Amino acid sequence: MSAQLARLAFEGSVVLLRLENPPANALSRACLADLGAALAEVDVAAARALIITGAGSRFFSAGLDLFDLESLDRPALGALLDDLTSFYLRLFRLPFPVVAAVNGHAVAGGAILALCADHRIAARGDLVVGLNELQVGLPLPGALFEVVRAQVGPRAAAEVLLEGRNYDVEEAARWGLIQRLVEPSELEDRSLELAHKLARVPREAYRRMKELLRADVEPRIRGHKAPDAFLDIWFTPETKQALDEARSRISKRKKESP
Repeated sequence: MSAQLARLAFEGSVVLLRLENPPANALSRACLADLGAALAEVDVAAARALIITGAGSRFFSAGLDLFDLESLDRPALGALLDDLTSFYLRLFRLPFPVVAAVNGHAVAGGAILALCADHRIAARGDLVVGLNELQVGLPLPGALFEVVRAQVGPRAAAEVLLEGRNYDVEEAARWGLIQRLVEPSELEDRSLELAHKLARVPREAYRRMKELLRADVEPRIRGHKAPDAFLDIWFTPETKQALDEARSRISKRKKESP
């Protein structure tokens, strides 16, 4: 596992998984591979709770690295999408408590990453959270749509997915994207406090309760097969143009950043 892209730290029975892919903690292919390797290590460790967060204070995660994906053909993109979905679902299905410590902007795939957690705590401030895939001409892959709908509910899912915009943290909390807000200086301590508290819950009882809460979503997740519809849309001229424009905006922001 590359120490630059994903790092594990152990706080007793609580495991901290930190994305370390600055400046935006974007999910490149290499980062995704490191996250998957880290999660596999957590699976075999004596973990009672997991915290996932991002390095730095600007981004929890900006989602997929659009530059890393730019040259991929359909088979390669399909393989990446399979890996991405598999990672998210493994995180969503972990049989012990998962806390997302949202330390910065969480957009698109970064917001989905947070939504895979059972508990989502964010730092107050000017960060944004949102599922803005529609703005670059993309739907969600079916299985990940089911995760979002399960975590925020049908009404909120219709709002945040069809609106396709980013929300400030106060509004994100009203829509269920975030569940708790704390001061930035308190985020790590409050996340650890919650994780340690949940780690004391008997593991089998927590696993079973989580299983019951998600019993209705699992058949829907399994009902989504190959992501052909998503791939069809990705390679349309309209979506290609939207993705190119998004890359241009990102490049411009990078040049303007100090």
